Amino acid sequence: MGKDTLNRATAKLFGIEPGKKKQSQNVMGDIECFTVHDLRGTSRSLLASPSVQPHVAGRCLNHKLKGVEGIYERYDYYSERSNALEKLCNMAEKEIIVNRLIRK
Repeated sequence: MGKDTLNRATAKLFGIEPGKKKQSQNVMGDIECFTVHDLRGTSRSLLASPSVQPHVAGRCLNHKLKGVEGIYERYDYYSERSNALEKLCNMAEKEIIVNRLIRK
């Protein structure tokens, strides 16, 4: 898997295939095109809102601690990350439900 595999697959869903004369069909409708990095940024922003500590939110995105702290801090924050990601999923689920109700 290459570095851009997921972004290329996502772009293809939007009917964008760089280097191809015939573009594929846009199956994403009116959703604005996004990249994997966009999803990471949005996730990080949303993790800040439900009172998730910044270092836990960073670990959810697999960020490493820098300097001396990164050397000595060996705790994986697994339960804290699990709770934070559960909050994120609940927020996304509520947003999806609200959008479905509005579109009806």
